[in-house]
Amino acid sequence: MKKIIAIILIAVLAVTIYDLNEKESSADAFHSDIEAKSIYMVDFETGKVLYEKNGDESVAIASMTKMMTQYITLNAIRNGRISWDDLYSPNEAVLSIASKPGLANLRLERGRHYTVRELFTAASVISANDAAVALAEIVAGSEENFVRIMNEQANYFKLEQTYFFNSTGLDGPHVGKTSNETNKSSARDVAVIASKLIGKHPEILDFSSLASVNTKDGEKPNTNLMLEGMPYELAGLDGLKTGYTGEAGSCFASTGIFNGRRVITVVVGASDDNDDTTNPRFELTKELIYHYAG
Repeated sequence: MKKIIAIILIAVLAVTIYDLNEKESSADAFHSDIEAKSIYMVDFETGKVLYEKNGDESVAIASMTKMMTQYITLNAIRNGRISWDDLYSPNEAVLSIASKPGLANLRLERGRHYTVRELFTAASVISANDAAVALAEIVAGSEENFVRIMNEQANYFKLEQTYFFNSTGLDGPHVGKTSNETNKSSARDVAVIASKLIGKHPEILDFSSLASVNTKDGEKPNTNLMLEGMPYELAGLDGLKTGYTGEAGSCFASTGIFNGRRVITVVVGASDDNDDTTNPRFELTKELIYHYAG
């Protein structure tokens, strides 16, 4: 009897060790020549983590910040506090951002009026920073008040590595603050924000999947190069938010439906040997999706 029990225990132990080795080999199977500070990939429906690298590390997140700005703005619209057709005329604070060279902007103009829909579309599609600050002012009266709401929402979501200083994701020095006053989060927390945004406001995907937005400078393409017709097109992908700053590096929070399930990926600080600040985040995202969801 003791021999039988011993044999059973050995068999169970062998299966357990084999299973652990299988999980480890599966996790180690993914390899890319593209480096990234952190990565997080999760099944939207089940919450199962498909891949993770430094997922809890506190990092600058650049314009992925705007997903929280979108979430709070959409809350205000749903609650009837503001509407898509409300008009906004930019003040000096927004005009100063709109006129800064090198920043993604709608280039809002003094004396003109813009609808909430125009501003939201520009912030979502071309990552317009002036439009994001304008939305913050519309919703909360000032960006300062809006940032307070952002941090309250982060606490409500139980995001342990997330703290906001602005509604755009710009590094602190770009908005008159110190480098320490730069929005920080983790790849895991960003994935939570993306999941909450899609879950409560699925209409965000109608905006994030738009190919372009009309501006006074003509049509500007979506910053997401993985949408249909774009250089890194991937069938099923319909969002969500790109980002880049000197502190954060090249970032991308993506989502799409692959093999019948929605997947969210977050890539922070993607880079290759050529210092390309645009394409590696898309290449890495595509590799992740092919490997774990394709």
